[in-house]
Amino acid sequence: MRYAVQIGLLLISILCSCTQSKKYPYPISVFNPTLKKHLVKLIAVDHLPYNADTLTRNFLRDSCTKKELVKLLSCENPLVRVVAYRALVNRHEPDYFSILTNHLDDTAKVSWWYYDDAEGEFAVSDLMLRKAAEDRRTLSRNQRDILVRLVLLKYSYLESASWMIPELVPREEYYPVIRKKAETATARCGEQLGASYALAKFKKRHDLALLKANLLRSDEACADWTFKTIEVFPDTSLYPILTNYFNDQIRKKKQFGYNDLKYYCRAVASYKNENSLKILTSLTTKDTYPDSWYLPQNKESVFLAICKYRCPLYNQLYTKLKPQMGEYILKHLNNPTYLDPSELKTWQE
Repeated sequence: MRYAVQIGLLLISILCSCTQSKKYPYPISVFNPTLKKHLVKLIAVDHLPYNADTLTRNFLRDSCTKKELVKLLSCENPLVRVVAYRALVNRHEPDYFSILTNHLDDTAKVSWWYYDDAEGEFAVSDLMLRKAAEDRRTLSRNQRDILVRLVLLKYSYLESASWMIPELVPREEYYPVIRKKAETATARCGEQLGASYALAKFKKRHDLALLKANLLRSDEACADWTFKTIEVFPDTSLYPILTNYFNDQIRKKKQFGYNDLKYYCRAVASYKNENSLKILTSLTTKDTYPDSWYLPQNKESVFLAICKYRCPLYNQLYTKLKPQMGEYILKHLNNPTYLDPSELKTWQE
């Protein structure tokens, strides 16, 4: 029995290998000598660098015909496929979208330096998706919707699914995959908590136990996801997470190091109760901190939060803080993405 299983696994491996080789049949040797010379240089680098403007990439963009670039998308080397697709997008070839949808199953891994000091392994399809979405003007609204639907319903194992999910408005057809992602812990807390944030948008009470368990397990690195989740589903069962954070983190650690309270303030303000007012007021007073380094930033965060969740309870605090706000803040109160470009979304308007 054991040998039968081993033979079966071997056959599956061989079949998968054959499928890959049929879909990407071209070795470097089949391309013309000039192109081959550049491809050899590209493969020698063996990764996609942070700065993609290299001689080889410029050559593919400027000197290859479209026919050659399309053929390179069937090259056996995955790095070549990624760079060829980038060249097609950079040249604004009109069929780059249909090419992308036909390559979403390309899961071969490529090393990418996404920062000048940080590297990771990414699927070819994930890198293609990132390139297509690099400029929000590249994809139409309809094209983005198509990609979201394809990725979530057919290729939810891609990393791009975890990128898309937090941005989406709740749609029942996506609920099962979002719930499953929220149930699955990974090495990066942001993936599970990003899915928890998306799940919270459905506001289903039977999800509260899962959401609370996920939020209680989260660490400081993913605190923003915790607060975003509570903000969109401000149930009373989640409120103790906010009060405990105030007592255990803000008061005791005194905002040592990075600690942006923007999302925390919004989560607290969303409850519109007396205790929320007390916490928000404390965040604007110097005696909450050992020094005044964070105080102006905290006042801005509190002010923007109570502007978003205006209610009579916050009127006095609003009146007190408004004269302390800069002209820039007051001018763009109704344009949150202008005040904070990180609020811009790629997959959802």
